[in-house]
Amino acid sequence: MVDTCVIPAAGKGSRWAPVSGYLPKEMLPLIDKPVIEWVIQDATASGIKKIVIVINKQKETIKDYLLNNQKLTKKAKFEFVYQKKPLGVAHAIYLCKDAVGQKPFGLMMPDLPVISRVPAPKQLIKNFDGQSNLISLDKFPRTDLKLYGECLLRAKNDWLFEISHFCPENKKPHHPGSLRMSGQFIFTPKIFSAIKKLLDNPPTNELTDRDALREALKQGQPCLGVQIQGHTYNTGTPKAYVRANTAFFKKFKMS
Repeated sequence: MVDTCVIPAAGKGSRWAPVSGYLPKEMLPLIDKPVIEWVIQDATASGIKKIVIVINKQKETIKDYLLNNQKLTKKAKFEFVYQKKPLGVAHAIYLCKDAVGQKPFGLMMPDLPVISRVPAPKQLIKNFDGQSNLISLDKFPRTDLKLYGECLLRAKNDWLFEISHFCPENKKPHHPGSLRMSGQFIFTPKIFSAIKKLLDNPPTNELTDRDALREALKQGQPCLGVQIQGHTYNTGTPKAYVRANTAFFKKFKMS
């Protein structure tokens, strides 16, 4: 059973500068509530009872908001972990090792909210086999593909894929399809051994989730992808944020 989720929210938000210097990008309003709250709502609707959020000292606003939101605190326990330096998502995951414990856990990117009939985390949990790291996949417009992680896929059925490789960032697409990583994961505890290997020999850049998954594959950890039924939106850039607000406004018919 997956009942714990990590949300990495300590990133600099450079694509939102200078706004992100004053307001965490995770707190940007998506119609009537912060983006991160939409993501958390999907988590709790999927049976998540403990949410570990990685922040830094400049993002205390997130902690204050969530701990004072009784609607959310009644549904899940919140724990906050501090990332002192911007060393990337993989490092943020490793900081949560003690909070997560030796059991599978979810990871949700706070700037990739989803509109779907069944919450995306619930779709992943339904397909989790207990042995494989699992990632969400979604289709995106071709003009936006560079914003999302690419991996080499082999279909097992209409929605489940075996993943054999995670492609480098900022490279031309390796295949013509539009399926990309969409920001939701379930990891087995073995992912920590892969991240530790990376941290023992750290590269010069931030360590991403893809770096962790590449190392996990090298260690023989299987990885599967699930094409979610729904649509993932991106609030990480101003242009994409406008599209997300438009879509959520139409879907939830705010007056």
